[in-house]
Amino acid sequence: MYSKIFPLLSKGIYLNTAYVGLLSEGLVEFRANNEKDYLQNGEHYKKNSYKTLEEAHRTVSRFFSVNKKNAFVVNNFSSGIRHVIRFLPKKLKVLLIDNDYPSLISAFEEEDFIIHKIPMLDLGLEDQIDDYISKNQIDILALSIVQYSTGLLIDINFLESLKLKHPNLILIGDGTQFLGAHKFSFDSSPFDVVAASGYKWLLAGFGNGVLMISKRYLDLINQEASVIRDIIFKGHFNILATASLNFALQSLEKQGFENLMNQKAVLTEKVKNSLSEINKIGSWVSKRKQHSSIFILEGNKDLFKKLKKFKIHCVLRGKGIRISFHYYNTEEDLFYLENVLKENI
Repeated sequence: MYSKIFPLLSKGIYLNTAYVGLLSEGLVEFRANNEKDYLQNGEHYKKNSYKTLEEAHRTVSRFFSVNKKNAFVVNNFSSGIRHVIRFLPKKLKVLLIDNDYPSLISAFEEEDFIIHKIPMLDLGLEDQIDDYISKNQIDILALSIVQYSTGLLIDINFLESLKLKHPNLILIGDGTQFLGAHKFSFDSSPFDVVAASGYKWLLAGFGNGVLMISKRYLDLINQEASVIRDIIFKGHFNILATASLNFALQSLEKQGFENLMNQKAVLTEKVKNSLSEINKIGSWVSKRKQHSSIFILEGNKDLFKKLKKFKIHCVLRGKGIRISFHYYNTEEDLFYLENVLKENI
């Protein structure tokens, strides 16, 4: 169905978006024309790039329902998150989760914060967070909205309740495994900061990402959003990567992003039920209210080699093999995976 848009789909079963999203034929053509513009127009290409940047910011604002002044194109998650936490008051108490995304953890450890950590739990994580914050007067909670190593999707409703209970809590999210995989409205969310890279679920290629900040965050640091913008855009920016992000987001809009996500959600539920029935994923996955479309297959390197042999794109993660389903995956992909796992092939 999508193999004409994403040619790699015709060469195997691509279950590796959580590692890197596919590049579309449309984006390849767009990037080629963008570079040709540079080739033929030289300095005018750079002069026109500021229009590209403004358009990209408008697109990010519209796509994620965030005030345009508070939305920025960045190089990647790691640079974006560091741009904002550098302005936060020092000695604040920050709660992190052990084994969360390493760059998220190191971003806070590099600064002068008081770091608190809790263990990663498959079940009861939200209760643990609530209890710890209540007992330790935590100022900042920073976590991945979807855990890269397990696919655990934090309960957004829980975070909303948490903010009501602790209105001064600053909530910072790594959205790299979330944005583009789920419908998201920043301004109506409980988050004060969300940063993400664009090369995974947003399908935007390398060198770009998004950063969104709340009024609450700006009030805390006592700065205008323009100050953040000036820091981000010191020197030149990656014109091609910025234009690629803009193109990718607009492509998702044109395809009907909400419908794509509904379609993916139905498939994700089928994947969860199927893999649970054959005992290939942890039992905790079915016990949570919601789960992302990232799953860890229980198996060793021999199973990984077998999957690769049958042209199933995946990656080793932790104690298992990580697979991930995007909107371009199908039930046929699931059936094929099931047959390989059941040794029917």
